[in-house]
Amino acid sequence: MNNGSVQSENRQSAAGAVFNLLLTGVPVWIFYSAYMRFYKDATFWGRGNYLFTLIYASMLILFMSVYSGYKIRQFRTRELVFSFALASSITNVFMYFVMCLIARDMLKVWGVLFTTLGQWIAGMGIYILARIVLPKVEPPVPVLYIREEGTSERVAGIFDSRRCRYTVGGTISANINWRDMKTAIEPYGAVLIGEMPHEYRQELISYCFRTGREALLLPDMSDVFLCSAMPMVMGDSLVYDLKTQGEDRTYRTIKRLIDILVSALGLIILSPLMLGTAIAVRAQDGGPVFYRQVRLTRGGRRFKLTKFRSMIVNAESATGAVLAGKDDARITKVGRFIRATRIDELPQLWNILKGEMTLVGPRPERPEFYEKICAEYPEFDYRLKVKAGLTGYAQLYGKYNTTFTEKARLDMYYIQHASVLWDLKLMFYTLKIIFIKESTEGVDSPAAGESGLGEPDPVREAGAVR
Repeated sequence: MNNGSVQSENRQSAAGAVFNLLLTGVPVWIFYSAYMRFYKDATFWGRGNYLFTLIYASMLILFMSVYSGYKIRQFRTRELVFSFALASSITNVFMYFVMCLIARDMLKVWGVLFTTLGQWIAGMGIYILARIVLPKVEPPVPVLYIREEGTSERVAGIFDSRRCRYTVGGTISANINWRDMKTAIEPYGAVLIGEMPHEYRQELISYCFRTGREALLLPDMSDVFLCSAMPMVMGDSLVYDLKTQGEDRTYRTIKRLIDILVSALGLIILSPLMLGTAIAVRAQDGGPVFYRQVRLTRGGRRFKLTKFRSMIVNAESATGAVLAGKDDARITKVGRFIRATRIDELPQLWNILKGEMTLVGPRPERPEFYEKICAEYPEFDYRLKVKAGLTGYAQLYGKYNTTFTEKARLDMYYIQHASVLWDLKLMFYTLKIIFIKESTEGVDSPAAGESGLGEPDPVREAGAVR
């Protein structure tokens, strides 16, 4: 079993590497061909052109990594195609202006447009080919999902829907006797360890280690803390120094400077769009342009979050705070558009400029719902360790049906590993999420008022309104 597992892993790595190489090499070749053909005024002599192409390839790899364009077995085809399109477009636009600087002139843009279109077509073809070939070359590894009785089975559906290199072939209870457990595990090459007592989990991990099986672990909050710990040896003992102090002063200072710069520039650059939105919201029904609501930020401090109003005036007066509906009749026509495009979020740049929010962090929650959530899920309170954000890790990777516990773990993982570079990556990744439809839709539930935010937001699931 061990040899087969190693061979399978090598085959998977080789097959995936081939397609990743194609996803880099083909668009770089298309760019180089167009560059030499259409932009002779911006070319270098001799090897300088190869160096310029290498810079292009480096940028493309960077943005493909940011938008997860290489993770073929983890995302749906349409998400991958969009990631590729976004990465290649940003790279092409940047390199176009570099070429203009080299030529000291505004070059014709149609060459870049043809290049981008050709890359999009090639990228789509590569992803489709990969989707056909990879499952045959590297069949998904069957996984046995072991969980405690009464816990959620939703993870199994996530594995299957993502077409990843694993497939949940069976689910058993962690409460059965150990002999039956080993018998059930035997046909599987991997084990997914869900929620269960730590002593059961440790026994399963040890068994997988001894038999050479792959172990996938759904972490609890202590695991999230542990993964950011600094190991050190005290005498002859291994000790983990857990990160419990939160953000250090240097990071917080740099983060605040970025917040001020980006929010100020954003308010200036986007002012025409915001003015047009304000006029449209006002013209819709004559009601107020903005909607303000009390939210929580770092340390439980309260502030008034501001956003463009997207629902009728006094939408909560009759129903109170209820879940946001996918086809909520109280959303105005203008509101439906600005919610889908995230334009309703833009006034929060003012909250960021004032220091009440930050660009990247956990979503700000309503106090009344936060208390209810924390009463059932105490881990949710950890999110107040840092300032609330316009976008964030849990917002980008969570879904509407993601549990409060999972969202708390995602946010805590971000808090424990936060860095300036990761913040920049998440900001760029937000551009992708804006255009993914399911992240803008409400849930199939009663109509709602005006408080939820554009990204997946656990407040809606607790009764917050939009």
